[in-house]
Parts: sequence; C-alpha cells; structure tokens
Amino acid sequence: MGMDPTFQQLRVFLTVAEELHFGRAAERLAMTQPPVSRQVRALEKVVGVPLFDRTSRHVALTPAGEVLHAEAARTLTSWGRAVQEAAHVARGLRRALVLGCVEAVALELLPSVVNEIRRTHPQDEWELREGDTSDLLAGLHARELDCAVVRGPVVADADVLVRPLFDDPLVMALPSAHPHGGSPIEWSALAEEDFVVYRRDVRQGLLPVLLDGCARAGFTPRIRYQATATELLLGLVAAGDGVALVSSAVARSPRAGVRFVPLAGGGATSPLLFVWRRGAAVGAVKRIGDMLWRAAAERRAAPRDPAVP
Repeated sequence: MGMDPTFQQLRVFLTVAEELHFGRAAERLAMTQPPVSRQVRALEKVVGVPLFDRTSRHVALTPAGEVLHAEAARTLTSWGRAVQEAAHVARGLRRALVLGCVEAVALELLPSVVNEIRRTHPQDEWELREGDTSDLLAGLHARELDCAVVRGPVVADADVLVRPLFDDPLVMALPSAHPHGGSPIEWSALAEEDFVVYRRDVRQGLLPVLLDGCARAGFTPRIRYQATATELLLGLVAAGDGVALVSSAVARSPRAGVRFVPLAGGGATSPLLFVWRRGAAVGAVKRIGDMLWRAAAERRAAPRDPAVP
C-alpha cells in the first residue's frame, strides 16, 4: 500500500457494496458510472487486493471486501462524529458526556459518583449507558462513548487510555438446592457442574477468570448456557441449569432460588478499569475519573462483609 485511502473512495466503495451494482451506486452518488469505477479501482490499488468479484451480470464483495466494508463504515461514522464534535466546540455548544459502565459499577460505585457530580458540577451534562466490556470498548473506538468503566485486561492504545480502579471480588452463584454448605467452595468441587456464563469473550469479562480458576484446579468447565444479562443468568441458576461466577455486587441483593458462596483459596477477582478516549471532553472526563478513583479508594478501604467478599 503506497498511500492511505480517501474518504471519497470509502464512500463510493460503501455505496457500491450496498447496491452491488455500479450503475445504481452512481445514481445514488449523483455521479456517472466511470468515475465510480475509477474510485473503486483506486481503492483496490491502495489496499492491494480486489474488493469485488464483478462480471457483466454480477457484482459481489470478496472476503477482503467484506472485512473492509465493516471497517470503512465504522471509520466514516467515527469521522462524522468527530466533525460534529469539533463544530459544537467551535460554536461554544456543550455536548453531553457519555459514560459507559459494566453492571457491577452501576450497582455499587456509580450512585455516589452521580450524587457528587450533581452536587459539585450541576452544569455538567452527561448520559449513562450500561453494557458489557466488549460493547463499551467498541463504543469508545467508534466515538459513541467518551469514557467507561470496564473489566480488564485492557491495554492503552492510540485511541484509549486506562486507569485501574479496584479488583472486584467474585462469588459463585449456586441453586438454593445445591448440596454445598455455606463455607467457601473449592474450584475443584465444581468440576462436575454445568456452568452458565455471560456472553462469551475470552479476552475480557468474567470468562477468563472462570477458565483460569478451573484450569488451576485441573479441569475445563462444561459451559451449558450463555446469558446476555444477569437476570437471565441467575434465572438459569435458580432453575438448576448450572452454576455461575458473578460479581459480589450482584450477590448483595437476595435472589429467589439462588445462594451466593465465596470461593476458597483467596477467592477470585476481576479488575475494573476507567478507560477514556484521548481528547474526549478533557475536563469533564478528568472530573469523573477522579471521582470514580476516590469512590474506589473508599471501597478498597471499607471493611468487608464476611458473608460476601
């Protein structure tokens, strides 16, 4: 690749990819067909591979074209948001800061931070979105979020900065009828259990902790169900369809049909991190990050409930 693609090349490519017809794409773009074909050929030269399989009767994306289609759409969406943000700043308009967080933070850490923001900086406008780590990180890179609290591991990169907050203690959720008593449970005692997990992501979230704990005990967990939300996950546990690894924040609210049991041997934890986009509403992001850090420090210093770590 000798140079970077232009936004015009990407827009033309996306239109042809949506229409799968050069003539219809040209009509949508208010262009004639020859310039559309030239833009596509120029982009293929930049990328170094064919993006379309085309004959006189048929146009289809190549596998490389499928990949570029998804990434090009994200790139143009991100660019559009960046232009909009710059215009807002230039006109002196305030845009609401968008904070994302995983469930454990929404349950425990965030309420005190929200109260402090309202009390000390009532002029700040912001929105809150809950999600899992993968979706929140994708939102940051797509400029849909300014900052978020996510589960690690996450490594800082050209777009995102990272600040550790605290390690979230984890517990096992068991059906109420499970024969295990109230004492901490050994990982090895779970070898014959079925497991219910959150939507699988082997990089972040609770699944890496589960896989590591089971591996150290000498077995591979038998994953029976995936759940997209905690209520569904705990509902499956209550129904006797498996056991699940969950945040201690979840364990502080009683659930019918479910018992929460600490893990033996020092337990298990999941790191919670504050992540933010470089250059995103710097003052407001720094304030939220500092408030989260102080709230996390108070949480780390607080005595633990012996029943739920």
